[in-house]
Amino acid sequence: MKIGIVTWNSGARHKLFMEQAYPEMETFVVADSASDEEKIETCRDAEAIIMVAASLSVDVIKACPNVKLLQGIGAGFDKVDIKAINALGISYANNGGSNAIPVAEFTMSLIAGLARGVFRGAQNARDGNWNSGLRETPSWEIAGKCVGIVGMGAIGQRVAKMLEGYDCDTVYYKRTRVSAELEQELHARYLPLDELLQVSDVVTMHNSLNKSTIGMIGKEQLALMKPSAFLVNTTRGACIDQDALYDALTNGGIAGAALDVLAEEPTPSDNPFWKLNNVIITPHQSGISQEAVTRSAAFAFANVRRAALGEPIQSLVTPE
Repeated sequence: MKIGIVTWNSGARHKLFMEQAYPEMETFVVADSASDEEKIETCRDAEAIIMVAASLSVDVIKACPNVKLLQGIGAGFDKVDIKAINALGISYANNGGSNAIPVAEFTMSLIAGLARGVFRGAQNARDGNWNSGLRETPSWEIAGKCVGIVGMGAIGQRVAKMLEGYDCDTVYYKRTRVSAELEQELHARYLPLDELLQVSDVVTMHNSLNKSTIGMIGKEQLALMKPSAFLVNTTRGACIDQDALYDALTNGGIAGAALDVLAEEPTPSDNPFWKLNNVIITPHQSGISQEAVTRSAAFAFANVRRAALGEPIQSLVTPE
């Protein structure tokens, strides 16, 4: 069983990832930074290709005639032309929620960091200002607040479960509402997006990026939020209109934002968000953990094995 692996992993993480491969698998590894020609040379005879936070052009895939499955490691699939891949008779699967735990935990860290001023206080202490502005700047408890979850897939559900421990009023929006049984299990109630934005003290984004969600949070939506509310984004930067968000953050429309993702990554040094003291920016790291590497690798290798054996593939992504 020949498996192509296109990766940006470091040596240590690649070793951890490869430990999950089956003995009968012959793996061929190429860096994501390699040229299309190098990727074709490496993956030409592969029966499946695993994309470790990587991207492949349709031209590369066309040059690999034996491929039955493209297997992604992340939850997102916005860099993949699903329709074009399917037209070639090839399926695409994402990671089956393997990174739900680290993203949800990171989300809770960002919520706490915003509400309690953790990052601001740490930076002040490092800069020698110690408790500068500590009494003048509000610090909010999470307990009892209303938290709105946009998207209720594996990550959104994990966040909802964590919020139970904070005694939060959890509301959610999803294009297709989840079952009443799951709502009860998660202690979350459904609201249309506009209503969720109006009542939430924190809004956290966990939807996928597609044509219908690009810019789904824009000027009109931000105007619905409380001036004291926070916005957290760990999904994709393009889900939020960046100019509208900057305006809301600078004119008192909302109190602050935590952004693990932005529309342009890496984010350039002249991005005006860097100058705002009510914004936390992290480098798209929420899904990264040692455990998630092992989990996602195990899922990926098991899934490509299913494809090679003609068994049902899990976590298939279909065109919009």
